[in-house]
Amino acid sequence: MINPLDEQIESCRTAMSAFKVVRRVLDERTNPTSNTDFYGLTKQEGHDMLDRAEEQLNKLVAFSLFAAFERTLRDHLAKNLKPNQTSSKTPTELGDKLHDFLEGGVDNWIIDSVIELFQPPAAEQDINNAKNIRTYRNRVAHGSSPSVAIPPRTAHNQLSDFLKNVGLVS
Repeated sequence: MINPLDEQIESCRTAMSAFKVVRRVLDERTNPTSNTDFYGLTKQEGHDMLDRAEEQLNKLVAFSLFAAFERTLRDHLAKNLKPNQTSSKTPTELGDKLHDFLEGGVDNWIIDSVIELFQPPAAEQDINNAKNIRTYRNRVAHGSSPSVAIPPRTAHNQLSDFLKNVGLVS
């Protein structure tokens, strides 16, 4: 399976490169800002605007990466309930009901519990990293200031390592 986190990190890298280009243009401009939100701003105002956008983008990319990671884990679990249903010694009717109940509830499972289901093969560090990124995502989502910023590349690497170590991506 291809890594579902790669698309988000690629978009982030593209935007970060664009930030660099815009900063360079602002520093040596011949009115490259016309018809943009940068028109009429001082260099410092332009840089301040880019800094705010860059900070927000970093938060949103980490948020997006964790959402893709969470969906990958939940989808994997939902798909793998069927073999458990057919190999179970539970009476067929109860097994069918149990399967439907579990499959329908996968999206409601607490993500920390879902993450822990993968240990082993996920190492304790993988589990802790994923939980730390989840905490960061929750703080960003609820508007509180995260105690520590998690750069998109770090979030991508740590979540990708988790997915690789549990065999969900190559």
